[in-house]
This record gives sequence, structure tokens and C-alpha cells, in this order.
Amino acid sequence: MGSAGAVAQKNPYRNYNEQKFVENMQTAGRNYAAVTAFIAKSDYESAKAQLTRAREQLAITVQFWRDNNRTDAIAMLREALNSMDNLDVALGAERIDPSGLGAASERISTACGACHTVYRDRDPETKAYRIKPGSVR
Repeated sequence: MGSAGAVAQKNPYRNYNEQKFVENMQTAGRNYAAVTAFIAKSDYESAKAQLTRAREQLAITVQFWRDNNRTDAIAMLREALNSMDNLDVALGAERIDPSGLGAASERISTACGACHTVYRDRDPETKAYRIKPGSVR
């Protein structure tokens, strides 16, 4: 009864599926790309606002990993979220250190990349990213 299918049968209101997961990840990715663009322009206020949106979208994905019993993915997600929180603090500092922002941003990329290495694949025909076949239940 621990599978995502069993969870969905027990609770008809739980419908966070792979499609919704992919949509959240795509939205988080677009928002985070905007964060890095704003940081490059030294528009820290806009970067901070965009980071909030990216973090919200990424945090939602924890449900997908829980439903699929992927504790390693949850740990990687938490690392990415903690890194986003650290960047948020750095963006809100009274005196912003641009090199510190770069280091914080790199930690986010590293955390995201770790999960993508394990769970992401690129469709050879459409070139769209997807969950690696067989990596979730």
C-alpha cells in the first residue's frame, strides 16, 4: 500500500502526478533563470522576488517524491531549497556581496544538478526533459 497508486486510491483528492511535477519543475526553472539574469544585471530586488516564485514551485515537488518513496530525491530537494534560502538571505543583506551571490547560486545549481543526474532524462525525439523511465513508481 506504499505505492503512489495506493495513495491515490486511498485519498481521491491527492492527484499530484508526473505531469504536474514536470510543470512545476519547468516553472521553477524559468523563474530561476530569471533570478540569475536579474543578478547579472545587479537588480537584486527583482532577483529576490523571482527567487521566491522559483522556490515556491520547487517546494511543491516534495509531494511527488514522497508519493514515490524517493528519500534521496527529498534530501536533494531540501539541499536545493536550503541553498535558495541562503541566496534569499544574501539578496536581502544590507551590503550585497556579488561574489557571495555567485557562490550561493552555484550551490543551487549543484543541488539541482545532482537530482537531475539521477532522475532526469531527455527524450531523443522531442528533446524535452522528462523523468527517467523506471526511476519512479
